[in-house]
Amino acid sequence: MINLFKMDLNRFFTNKTMYVLLFVFISFQIFGIFMMKQYEQPTFEGDTLIGSMNESQFIQYLFAQTPSWVMLYIAVFTVYFYMSEYNAGFYKNYISNNRARIHSVISKVLILGLFTFLMFVALIVSNFIGRTLFYGQIMIDDYAYLVNLLIGHYLLHWSFSIIVLCATIMIKNSIASLVVGVILSLNIVGMLLSTLEGLISDTKISSYLLINTIVTIKDFGNIYDVIHVLSVAVFFFLLFTTLAIQYKRKEDLR
Repeated sequence: MINLFKMDLNRFFTNKTMYVLLFVFISFQIFGIFMMKQYEQPTFEGDTLIGSMNESQFIQYLFAQTPSWVMLYIAVFTVYFYMSEYNAGFYKNYISNNRARIHSVISKVLILGLFTFLMFVALIVSNFIGRTLFYGQIMIDDYAYLVNLLIGHYLLHWSFSIIVLCATIMIKNSIASLVVGVILSLNIVGMLLSTLEGLISDTKISSYLLINTIVTIKDFGNIYDVIHVLSVAVFFFLLFTTLAIQYKRKEDLR
């Protein structure tokens, strides 16, 4: 387990694509804030202007947009990182060992957690630069609320990366896996299920879908919303990690 994780960690930090993705994300995020300033309009929340939002409101506003650029970048990296190893054939060195297969998936899950963390750092840095340059300020009214928001969304996005990883392990094709990642980022499935649910019943089961939870603005000062976010994140994290491990254990040597 340790050796596999060290090798994945070495690939992670020596991977130029990862740094390119983070740089491009920061650049486009800053440019996006500039465009928001140029064409600022009241948001769907009412008369609130983007420039008057505090950092917590602004981050939630960004996550509520479809497609989510954070999820798109996470999906691209997830597919690239797994398929680069698969296409190189390195997995054949350990695939005959059942425990090594399990450890390989766990190692990938940890690496995706690290990349998701770096994406959130990039998001905060780009927001700070963009809002300072183009709005002249960055407001943080409640640090505890902001920390809760970031932790909650970090766990949700980490779980999202594991869903993409699971799909990639099963599909074993870069283009098809990327298509799945894009579809998930667009929340096409979530919107269809929500619409269908609204037509046939008054239940709100679809609100517990992972992507629906990500794109829905939550009150992280409300314990029920916090429990909702944490329960959804943990459920999908454990479910798709287990599915990925089980599939990897049964994977044929090719």
